[in-house]
Amino acid sequence: MQAIIPLSERKKVLQFSNDDKCSAHLGIHKTLAKIRQSYYWSGLQNDARTYINGCDKCTKRKSPQKSKRAPMALVEANGPMERIATDILGELPKTESGNKYILEVSDYYTKWTESFAMPNIEAKTVAKIIVEEVIVRFGVPHWIHSDQGRQFESLLFQEMCCILNIKKTLTTPYHPKSDGMVERFNKTLATMLSSFVEQNQRDWDEYIPFVMMAYRASEHETTGQTPNSFM
Repeated sequence: MQAIIPLSERKKVLQFSNDDKCSAHLGIHKTLAKIRQSYYWSGLQNDARTYINGCDKCTKRKSPQKSKRAPMALVEANGPMERIATDILGELPKTESGNKYILEVSDYYTKWTESFAMPNIEAKTVAKIIVEEVIVRFGVPHWIHSDQGRQFESLLFQEMCCILNIKKTLTTPYHPKSDGMVERFNKTLATMLSSFVEQNQRDWDEYIPFVMMAYRASEHETTGQTPNSFM
């Protein structure tokens, strides 16, 4: 069931679906999918495109789309949280809480993604977050895929994988696209956060829960569904 929105209220719907911190300026495709979950009016697609193309925050922070190339080989995943990928975004401006990095963990099957602010990128910090914030909530994955960062190659991280019987895979050296899912999300997360921290660069960690809520509630281009719908 969709509510038919009169002309006088359409701008409010567009503002809430794009500008709010729980919407996070996610672009035309995701914003349209979100609006269509509850609302409809004639010319919705054109109105949404015009509104987002005229949004200062969207146009300032999003680079032009590159032409598409042939896809890389697909990574097979047979169920939720069977195969996950992880990466680190940063160094970012130090927040009032002392955080300078973001650990990202994404599921290949559902595209469910978690982001955690961190004060450092030591192996013990990364392993602690993965165990206490991901594994104890979603279960032990069969595979963890990452780049060749020292924290992921450390003895501590290897021992964690050994104890939990997790197979560890790595990206090809100097070829970040082999971890393309989280590498692409790096740009998405940075864009979402930058829309809200223009005046204060030291509070970006406070917005992470809200922009992640927006991301997981938006239709993913690969699956055609929201990550929330799988969980």
